[in-house]
Amino acid sequence: MVRGKRQAMKQTDGQRGTAVRDGVHAAFSTPLLVKRYGDDDGLNAKLLEHILAREAKEATRGMSNVGGWHSPADLLGSSDPAIHELRKRVANCIRKVVLNNRFSALALERSMHISAWANVARDGAYNAVHNHTPAVFSGVYYVSTGEPAPEDSREGLIEFIDPRPGPHGGTLPTHAFNAPLIIDPEPGMMLVFPGWLLHYVHPYRGTAPRVSVAFNLWLDRDSSRS
Repeated sequence: MVRGKRQAMKQTDGQRGTAVRDGVHAAFSTPLLVKRYGDDDGLNAKLLEHILAREAKEATRGMSNVGGWHSPADLLGSSDPAIHELRKRVANCIRKVVLNNRFSALALERSMHISAWANVARDGAYNAVHNHTPAVFSGVYYVSTGEPAPEDSREGLIEFIDPRPGPHGGTLPTHAFNAPLIIDPEPGMMLVFPGWLLHYVHPYRGTAPRVSVAFNLWLDRDSSRS
């Protein structure tokens, strides 16, 4: 009886398990979208002006931001044309990530909403280790990276932590399966990643402000299951 079921499954699907070819595969990989917009249209200068004006009159929310400023998560609600353009960029990048997701069709059937906030780091500020759970995807857009850092330092770099527990069991940092993922931000760069992925930002050193916009994608609950 069981053998018949297995045979029927093989005839119907043509493949039992995951189809793999010879070669090295990235098993259990974590998606990370990187998009460089640059600043040919001067958008970053307009965003910088908008965000610093808010910083001057609003208290920080704190959160993972240590020594810097964190706005309320209402940034994309502004009618400012620069924020409107940023909102389009965020939506386009999130759509690319969702469409590459295993359950992209299911996700696109749900209603979604995006929340975003600004971060301003000045000398000595950093972001502690954190994630954005329960957001499905999260990301960051870099408005300004402040002053250049020495080449041999990690000042202002964003570092993602390997979510697998196994690779952290060996001798660090030389364990063969625990290569760090550290990104040097650029003005106009956008990153999108799963909301559960732990990350942090190394302390920034400089007098010019380092400004970024972080965001979360939320999928509303499936009403058919409520």
